[in-house]
Amino acid sequence: MLCSIALFYLNPFVLNTLFKVLILLFGLVVAAYFFIKSAQGDRFLYFVKETRIELRKVVWPSREETVKTTGMVMIAVIVVAIFLWIVDAFFTWGVKSISLLF
Repeated sequence: MLCSIALFYLNPFVLNTLFKVLILLFGLVVAAYFFIKSAQGDRFLYFVKETRIELRKVVWPSREETVKTTGMVMIAVIVVAIFLWIVDAFFTWGVKSISLLF
């Protein structure tokens, strides 16, 4: 892997781009192979397997439920934005009124 990185960065004039990419990909494949064969790789594969099992158990909402929920969220965001705009306008008016006094 280190040789691949060294050739990739230290010898830009001799190697063409395709060859550099192939060397880098080969190094990544070798690194992935050693990772998968390690204890951490075993834990990672176990985690991925368990995650896929859990994803099969999830009850996904229907399209209708998703559209309704999205609409409610959009309305709530608009209402809160208008409320904050009014509060900001009130505070702006208050600060301007106070600053005119001094």
